Amino acid sequence: MPTLNLNDQMTALEIARRANAPDPFNIIELLRTTNEFMIDAPAFECNNGIVNIATQRNIKPMGQHRIYNKGVGKVATQTKPIQDRIAMLAEYSVVDAEMIIHSGNQNAARMSEATGIIKGMGLTQADTIVNGDERKPEEFEGLLRRRNTLADENVVNANGTGSETTSIYLCAFGRDLLHMIYPKGSNSVGIKREDRGLVDVKDDTGNEYPAYKDYFSAQYGITVKAPDALIRIVNISIKTISAADLIDIIIDASYKLPKGAITYAMYSNVDVLKKIDKAARDKENVAYTAQDPWGKPITHIRDLRCRRMDAITSKESALV
Repeated sequence: MPTLNLNDQMTALEIARRANAPDPFNIIELLRTTNEFMIDAPAFECNNGIVNIATQRNIKPMGQHRIYNKGVGKVATQTKPIQDRIAMLAEYSVVDAEMIIHSGNQNAARMSEATGIIKGMGLTQADTIVNGDERKPEEFEGLLRRRNTLADENVVNANGTGSETTSIYLCAFGRDLLHMIYPKGSNSVGIKREDRGLVDVKDDTGNEYPAYKDYFSAQYGITVKAPDALIRIVNISIKTISAADLIDIIIDASYKLPKGAITYAMYSNVDVLKKIDKAARDKENVAYTAQDPWGKPITHIRDLRCRRMDAITSKESALV
């Protein structure tokens, strides 16, 4: 296994912590509560502004044995250029000035009032990571559209039918595998809070009152540099599939993931996680509950951390 540089393992939260950036750190902590993809995915700067240009490489067996006085031929891996762009997510928080003044700690009170807004941004962020469509200028290509045909060798068919199926995404994270991206030159992992100060705003009747205004923004994207770093299990019929069969499919699919990742994780909705969590109570099962690196209990299937993403619906139409 390759030796991993500590920087290869740093999520957005860890980068913000090391940069001693309290506002981005606090915002990312809140985003992670509604977007669990951010808990495990490492983050790296784009190499071209707000676009990341990379080479997607299929690793095939290579290298040739040789004997004395005999050479070897030239070989090359299969590659293709890829470009991934960043989405810019933003929202304002406006809080009555008197409420802030009476709080005793103005900065903490403003962040507290913005909590719901930031968590809502996390939901939007998670939805774009799963369902984003690069044909829309404000979005990037999400996990679903990257793996949206049964002809793709990295799509696994669970054989459910109809319009009430769901998916699971298996991810292998690493610098040369799958990771998040943020704008080149950002010293805050693409996360910002701008204090717009004390302003006059209008209520829903048109009357004005003084308020403190903040502008929150998150600039982020994803890139998949190795095709097998993202596996989608499709056509899962939650109503009919057993927990044992579901775990068997997940285990089989997990062997498609490449070796050498810093973290392996799977993302599914609560319907899937309920089945897996119940199976984890069986000590003879490969699903088990343990702590993640941050000390929180989480279900594992082998070395896959099972994460929740409500943006993955149980109302998908089966791929055929």
